[in-house]
Amino acid sequence: MAVLFKIGIQCRHFAFDRGLLKTKAGALPTVVLGNVTVGGTGKTPHLKELLQLLMDQGKETRWAVLSRGYGRKSKGFLRVDREGDPADFGDEPLEVSRRFPGIPVFVCEDRLHGLEKISKTGLADAVILDDGLQHRKLSPSVSIMLVDTTQPVDRDHFLPRGRLRDLPSRVATADAVILTRCPAALTRGDLRLWRHRLALRPDQHLLHTGSRPEGLRAMATKRYAAWPLSCIAVSGIANPGQFEEHLSKNCRVARHFSYADHYAFEPTDLAEWKAALNGIQAKGPLPEAIITTEKDAARIRPLAEAADLPILILGLQIRWWDEDALADLFKTLKSGVAASASDQDI
Repeated sequence: MAVLFKIGIQCRHFAFDRGLLKTKAGALPTVVLGNVTVGGTGKTPHLKELLQLLMDQGKETRWAVLSRGYGRKSKGFLRVDREGDPADFGDEPLEVSRRFPGIPVFVCEDRLHGLEKISKTGLADAVILDDGLQHRKLSPSVSIMLVDTTQPVDRDHFLPRGRLRDLPSRVATADAVILTRCPAALTRGDLRLWRHRLALRPDQHLLHTGSRPEGLRAMATKRYAAWPLSCIAVSGIANPGQFEEHLSKNCRVARHFSYADHYAFEPTDLAEWKAALNGIQAKGPLPEAIITTEKDAARIRPLAEAADLPILILGLQIRWWDEDALADLFKTLKSGVAASASDQDI
């Protein structure tokens, strides 16, 4: 099956590269984040971090966010209601919308159509696309590829045997590559090795990042909370190990309820967590709280049973290990967006 999947991907890229299938720019300048694997590289945390940095750089550009809205049951183009349901918009677009109340967030399966619709709203001058590098119909203004250093693409396999959903060689086509989940700054020798392993071009930006907890917030009040001595961990993400590792540095994890990525939580799940809090199936001191991720909180919050539980949300902050490389990336972002805007004005 993995071989057939790879052949299908190769044929699709061949058709686009030879012009048999058409690629064109969107109705607005676009910055696209993506990867070649299924989940786990940190696209949404990096999108939020880049968006915040872009906003801090100046207010002359009005940004919007466009996502496919993975896991939603709705179809077509929609503007995300930050008080809405993940079933309508997807958990990640809701997470971004709640973090940035002043930024319009949209979902649409067809990125070109979505960009056209956003352009007509008059709300944005440029758009960041979450996970759009496989949408070959769109030619982005700037493309950013994320590679998980703990699960490198050059040693992975195609679905369903491994995590690859696209050709590893596609990494070398991006304008910038971000190596994620680096626990410390990489040496110049390490970075040269990664350039060689990923067959990057000399002109490609290469950045590397880590992550660190930015604190706990109570789901009910949204206020900062102190770390409990013991907790129940709840996650439905692609890389639960890193989440538990962050928790273990600050408190004892009595039990970790780990679900599939984008898992749709049910009232029965919350009943299990409540039982664990009360000592059923838990060893040692009773846990004081349930800690989950921002992404999972979007799917837990709509459930009425969540109001009766002491649920805390762990936010993660991206740490850039090379500020000079980050500054160079922002020069490319600004010039790429400006060039696209100029082309559309002609």
